[in-house]
Parts: sequence; C-alpha cells; structure tokens
Amino acid sequence: STLPHFKTSAWSLKRLHRLILTSSAYRQSSEFNPRASRIDPEDKLLWRFRRHRLEGEAIRDSILSVSGELNPKMGGPSVMSELPKGLTTRGYWKETTDPLERSRRSIYLFVKRNLRYPLFEAFDMPDTHEPCARREVTTTAPQALMLLNDSVILRAAQHFAGRVIEESSSSQAEQIDTAYRLAFCRPPKPEERQSALLFLGRQTRLIERTIDPDEPLLLPAPTPSGMDPNAAAALVDFCHALLNSNELVYVE
Repeated sequence: STLPHFKTSAWSLKRLHRLILTSSAYRQSSEFNPRASRIDPEDKLLWRFRRHRLEGEAIRDSILSVSGELNPKMGGPSVMSELPKGLTTRGYWKETTDPLERSRRSIYLFVKRNLRYPLFEAFDMPDTHEPCARREVTTTAPQALMLLNDSVILRAAQHFAGRVIEESSSSQAEQIDTAYRLAFCRPPKPEERQSALLFLGRQTRLIERTIDPDEPLLLPAPTPSGMDPNAAAALVDFCHALLNSNELVYVE
C-alpha cells in the first residue's frame, strides 16, 4: 500500500527540485556577513551565495547581449560561428554565412565532438568524447588571452562602443555612465567615473602618439562622422576592458 506513495515522493525529481530550490541554503544572498565570515571563512556551511564564474556559453551570450549583437531568435538548425585563423577544421566546420545567424545564443552553436568551439573549450566546456562528461572549473592564462584577443570579443567591443555612442551624448562622462549601465546594470561610482575619464584621456593621447597612421584602428561600429578616430579607438578599448571585467564574467 505504501508503494504508490514511495514512487510519488522519494523518487520524484520534481519533489527533489522543490526541496532544493526552497531550502534556506539555496536562497542565501551574496551579502557579506562579518560575523559569519569569522566563524566560517570558507563558507562550508553555506551562509552566503558563493561567487562563481559564468560558463563559457553564458560569457559569450552576455558579451553579445551587452554589445547589442545578440540574436534572440528561437528554434531552427544549429549555426557554426567563425573560428580563429589557422585552426584546422578538415572541412568539418562550415561557417554560417549570415553574420546575424552567427550571433545567436550559444545553445544554438553547433557541437562537434572532435572540434570544440575554442571559447567554450577555454572556459571548461565538458569533454565531448566522454559519454558522461562533467564541467570542471579552472583558472588559466588562455581564458584571459581569449577574452583579450578573440575576434568575436574584439568585434563585440566595437559594437558595444557604437551602442554607447548611440545611446548617449558626446560627453565622455555620459558615455561612461551608459557603458556601465549596459555592462553592469548600475551607474559607475564616482571613483570609477574619474578613473575611466583618466583612462580615456591617456589612451587617446597614447594612440595618437604611437599608432602608425597606416595601421587600421578598432573603431566603434558604427562610428559617427566627424568623431576623432583616436578618441573613438580609446572608447573601444574602454568597452573592451569592461567586457573583460570580473563583474561581467563572475556572478556575486
């Protein structure tokens, strides 16, 4: 007589999910508690929500969303994004020709067992050769280098800067406020705004002084006519820095 109840309770995944999601440990905020920190500095008793880095797929989606490039289209076949130059594909990876399709959410990116998308692989994509793969969490130099040099990230920085210009005035202070709002959903602190203003000024002068006039600059997409290209490139560098920040890549 107890068998039906046993099936609907002890073996119910929905019941297990409800138990987990409504537990006090799962619902802890990330707010710091000095007293709890003294007692349990490693958070073994789960007195706060642990800080963690986003998965590679979520990092890509977040960057595309901030830059305004993300295509929210749902359904349809998988897409193949562009790959770094020099990566051998043996003809197994045919890049999707439509740039708008290539900017779809990461869940729609094609997964090939023998050719994992480099950005995802750098950020601990599960091993596709294993039938029961798990996602490890590592911190390595290639992860930072990928966010600094990958063509998808650099293009996103250009579009991010273009979006900042479109949604704000020519005032650098307002552009900084807009960039922080888009990237972090908050205004910059006074010291952050001052630091950003100093960076933009110094970076503009550095580009003007050191860059070869014949060398193409990374400019906002689109770039308003009449805008100083050195200042425009400095804004792209600033937006690129925000896309590399811990506040965007980590969840508190």
